[in-house]
Formats: sequence, C-alpha cells, structure tokens
Amino acid sequence: MRTKIYLVVALSMTLFACSKSGKEEKEIPDQETALTQAQGLKGQNHLLPGVDRYRLVVKFKPEEVLDIKSGQPLFANARSSSVAGNLRVAGKGIHDFTYQQVFPFSSNERQAMQQGRVAPVAKNEFDRQRFRGMAYVKEAPDLPGSEVLNLARAYEALDIVEYAALEPLMPPPPPATPDFTSYQTYRYDVVPGVTNARGVNIEYAWSLGVTGAGVRIADIEWGYNKNHEDFAGARTLEILPPPDDQYKDHGTAVVGILVAKPNTFGMTGMVHGADSTYVISERVNGRASGIATGLLRLRAGDVFLYEMQTGGQGGNYVPADYNQAVWDITKTATQAGIIIVAAAGNGNQDLDASFYTAYRNRGDNGAIIVGAGTRVGRNKASFSTYGSKVHVQGWGDWTVASTGYTSLYNGGVNAGYTSDFSGTSSATPIVASAVVAIQSWHKAQYGTVLTPAAMRTLLINTGTAQGTGGHIGPLPNVGTAIQAL
Repeated sequence: MRTKIYLVVALSMTLFACSKSGKEEKEIPDQETALTQAQGLKGQNHLLPGVDRYRLVVKFKPEEVLDIKSGQPLFANARSSSVAGNLRVAGKGIHDFTYQQVFPFSSNERQAMQQGRVAPVAKNEFDRQRFRGMAYVKEAPDLPGSEVLNLARAYEALDIVEYAALEPLMPPPPPATPDFTSYQTYRYDVVPGVTNARGVNIEYAWSLGVTGAGVRIADIEWGYNKNHEDFAGARTLEILPPPDDQYKDHGTAVVGILVAKPNTFGMTGMVHGADSTYVISERVNGRASGIATGLLRLRAGDVFLYEMQTGGQGGNYVPADYNQAVWDITKTATQAGIIIVAAAGNGNQDLDASFYTAYRNRGDNGAIIVGAGTRVGRNKASFSTYGSKVHVQGWGDWTVASTGYTSLYNGGVNAGYTSDFSGTSSATPIVASAVVAIQSWHKAQYGTVLTPAAMRTLLINTGTAQGTGGHIGPLPNVGTAIQAL
C-alpha cells in the first residue's frame, strides 16, 4: 500500500492553516487550483497524464545556500538552517533527502563558495553562481508522482527556496515525425515550380562563402546516430550518450539539416562549416543538467537548439521552457549572449490562453521559440503550438529532407535518408541554421556577434510573412537579413 504524504510546514508558510477556532484544517489545493493561485515562480507544478515517475529540481536561493556539500545543502546562516528545519514530509526532514547539484564546480570554486566568497562574473559569462543551490532530490524518482508533487509543494513553502520543478523521469518524446508524404528542398528563397512556396534562402549565404564558420552549435534531445555516413568528417561530438537507440533517427535528421557533410552523396547541411556541433542526450541526467553540460561548451553568439517539448494543459506539448528550471537557465544563458532556438512543441496549444498566464507572467527569457509552418503559404501546421510567445516558423509539414529514417532511401543502419521530416522538430533546425549563418556572416564582417534579442528582432523584421492560423511568426530569410545588416 502506498504511503500517504502529509505536509507540516511551520511559521508563516504553512500548508495547513487553522481557522479562528483552531480546529479546521485547510486542505492542500488540487493541481488546477495550485496553478491558478501560483505566485511568482512557485505553484506551477502539475502531474502529466500517464506519467508517474519524476525527477525533482529544487532551487535554493543562492544567498541562502552556499553549496551542496556531501549531498546536503550548506546553509549560509542559522536562520536559513532553521527555516529548512520546518520541512516535514512523511516524517522526514530536509536532511533525510540527498541532493545532486545541477551545475558542476571545481574544488577551488567550492572552497570559495563555502567561505562565502563569490568571484565576479565577466561580461557575457554565464553566471553559474546563481545556480549553486539548484539540485536534484535523488530520492524523488523512487516515489509515486503524487508524492513528488506534494514534496515540491513542501519545498516551495519555504522562503529559502525560489521554486521546485517536476521533470518526468522518462522525458516526453521529441516532437514526433508524422506520416511521410513528399521530398522537397528548403534552402532556396523561392521554391521552383511551387506557387507561394518560400525557403529560408540559405543559398544567399552560400553565395557569399558563409557556411557557419566561427559559430558553435549545441543540440539537446534524445540522441543521434554519430556513425551515419553523411557525418563522416563532420565536426560533431556526442556528449552524454543515451542508454539505447530510441529516437536516434530524430536527432540524426536534426543534425543532418545543420551540418551533414558536403560530398557526392546524401544531404548537405545548411551550416556545415560551423566550428563544432555538440549533441547532448537529455535522458542521462535530466534536461536541466543536459542544458548545463551544453552551456559549458558555448560562448556569446553561439547557438543552442532545444529539440524538446514538455506537457502543458492536459499533457499536450508546449515549449521545454514551460518547465521553470529550463526557463530560468535559459534566461541566464541568453543574458550571457548565447542564442537559444527552441521548438514550440506539437501540442496545438494556444500559449495566450488563460491556462498559461503564469508562464507568460514570467516575462521574456530571450529564447527564439519556433513554430511549425507549411511549405506553401507559411500557414500554421495543425499540430503546432502557437501564440505571442512563438516568434518565427520553419517548415514542419512533412516536406523536409535530411539524414535519418528511411522514407527516401534505406542504405542500411548508417545510411538512411528521409524526404518528410516534420513537426516543430524539423522547423527548429531550419531556423537555427538561419541564425548560425547570419551570425557567422556578422562575426566575419564586424568581429562582433549579434545578441539574442537583436537576432530575434532581425529574423522577425526581415522574414517572409506568415499566412493563416494561430500566430507562429514569419519564416526567416537569410538573404534579406544579411542585406539589412
């Protein structure tokens, strides 16, 4: 029989409150009520249909926790330690759980943190010190989902905690590739022989000799086939390889759009001259940790693809940064100049709906959110999530050719090609390729890089206008963007 969790948190942050008579108790609100009553960064967790195992990320305020030492938070002062003592879950206190820090720190950095010394952050440097108190609760994956949700609420009741965020132990699959239909190239400006069909005009960049030099790329998803024949000699590196081959075709198709080698066969990636491409599996240590691993390899002006989606209302798919921990890390990354290009998700969710009020109220974290549009007319694809938080679109209607899968050609396990990669999965690397090409040109011309905000504005102002459907924004055009610069 499952053990029920009861929460008892003292002081002003109590989850159980007595009435004036001192006899009535207030019940823990259900997840819908908790979402409605969300304040600040807290109260936004909910369980997903069919998901019963979760990781739990807790972010202690950096001024309250100096470090995670030997699996335990090292509190900054006696008050912080006293407040932490108010956590009671099924008879356990805060020190009965163990913690795994999300961001890595050197022994010298730890020694300085534990002594209350923090080194100044250089301009355009990612501020890891803000996240010294972000950690996974190691016992959470062994608990039922309802207990993890209650545990998250208990942490959030402490004023020394910024927020707690649930993360499915088995992440939702990447935006799925639907039924195969056709083969079409997307690198042109005007697609020959097809009325009202436009591409991202990467060939304009190629005509200038621009193929991505000077820019690094990171891509986080389930995994990819590093042995595909069209990646031989490519500057790609797999980091945190996944434990099995599930969904490897997905990552293979994404990487193919970006950096498949120019040769006498197969495909040619739109920015095949990029300095390096790091592919990270979110399945090894979780999304937050996977993003952290990728960020350590990027500089201001580099590009990070989020080939991920997460469950929103009813479990329907929305951008990965709907998760508070992902959102938080993303904002700090873009402030450091790293450009985040993220899939909107294949959930047909309106991000302007009331359910997503708390998500919108967080503000702008600087990411470029990509919806899926149609090749002809640039209309919103039926499945694409949309709304004012979606900025630009890429092809997502079963018309994208790349490496991986076998709908176009099956030459064996390392020689599959597709003509109908789709969804926000295909849209995101198409937009990311445009970003890399524009950044590469600008860096070569001026010796500086465009900021995430400048890049996003440029893509919107110089893109080809959207057609019909909920808002997913224009389709970027590399030629008009470079000409505008």
